[in-house]
Amino acid sequence: MRSFKSRLLSGAIKSMKPLITGFDIPRQRQGMELLKIFRPKPRDVQLREAVGCPLPAKWAVPDGLVEGKAILYTHGGSYVSGSPDTHVPIICRLAEQSGFAVLAYDYRLAPEHPFPAALEDAAAAFDYLLAEGYGEKDIVLCGDSAGGGLTLALVMKLRESGRPLPAAVCVISPWADLTESGDSHYAKAQADPLISSEELREAATLYAGTEDLRNPFLSPLFGDFSGFPPTLIQVGGDEVLLDDSRRLAERMQAQGVEVHITLYEGLWHVFHMFDIPEAHEAVGKIALFFRRVLEVGGLRRRTVCPGAKYRHFKGKEYRVLAVARHSETLEEMVVYQQLYGDQGVWVRPLEMFLETVERDGRRLYRFTRVAEDGTELEPPPAPVQTQEGP
Repeated sequence: MRSFKSRLLSGAIKSMKPLITGFDIPRQRQGMELLKIFRPKPRDVQLREAVGCPLPAKWAVPDGLVEGKAILYTHGGSYVSGSPDTHVPIICRLAEQSGFAVLAYDYRLAPEHPFPAALEDAAAAFDYLLAEGYGEKDIVLCGDSAGGGLTLALVMKLRESGRPLPAAVCVISPWADLTESGDSHYAKAQADPLISSEELREAATLYAGTEDLRNPFLSPLFGDFSGFPPTLIQVGGDEVLLDDSRRLAERMQAQGVEVHITLYEGLWHVFHMFDIPEAHEAVGKIALFFRRVLEVGGLRRRTVCPGAKYRHFKGKEYRVLAVARHSETLEEMVVYQQLYGDQGVWVRPLEMFLETVERDGRRLYRFTRVAEDGTELEPPPAPVQTQEGP
């Protein structure tokens, strides 16, 4: 159920929609700046200029910094507005909850700088992290809206160049299809308080210039995702870009990518930037995803294998029959059956099979994979580590 605060805020934002979605670009940029009044910044994160970066950029550095890991954040704004300043709350919240330094860069905007200027700047920001001493497998990428599409395009560009890829990707409400071929562009037009399909259509033309909108570097949905790193997609249920996320997840999964998607019913485009309970929960899940992939703080990346046998920490053994997505919420579910005694079949969220529990002073996996003879096939969870100081 949506929080009272999110319902109240949705109405307030909807009243500002004409300012945010108008075709007058200067006015639209001012509207993005006005939204900052709804977005408080965490206090235990410091913002610093990125010295030596070839383009304007900021570091968000948490008090409990984990050294040697970084998030490259790409802001949204339909390629015509937005900046690290307009996205300070989500950038800082990511730094706070992950413990990683976050680099947010100011890429060139259309119509002054059409495609491929933004993609060139994304590559330059990635190269800056490498020059600062981060390895590709120490870097994770995150972006929202147009920044989500640009994040996907950056990975495609790196792969096309034969370069090593970052460790993981998270895209929030990604604008992955500039052709607007998804039904949600029309079905959700009245529900979405933040963006409009008409505005996106105009912005797409300004950004693409003479390029075909189906170019994968403009509309990653139409690209090849083979070899992509693990990817997390988060999207609101009341936004016009809902189908961009749905179809992106389906396409990535069909091409063998480890992709996870979470749909937040009743929430709007990039709700993560606002001070509501759902935003804090969603950013926390992004942080946990990144920390698991990078195996930070005693966390390990795990997968659930259909057909495999698992032992619950209380002793009972189960067989995983399938892993599937819920048709409406897109949540990943595990179908499993108890092997002995009661032969019931259960359907539970995938997360339940991946998490740990505390018992008798020890940390255990809720479900541990075992061989047919009962031998455990997974090492026990690593002890939880404290974050290093700055």
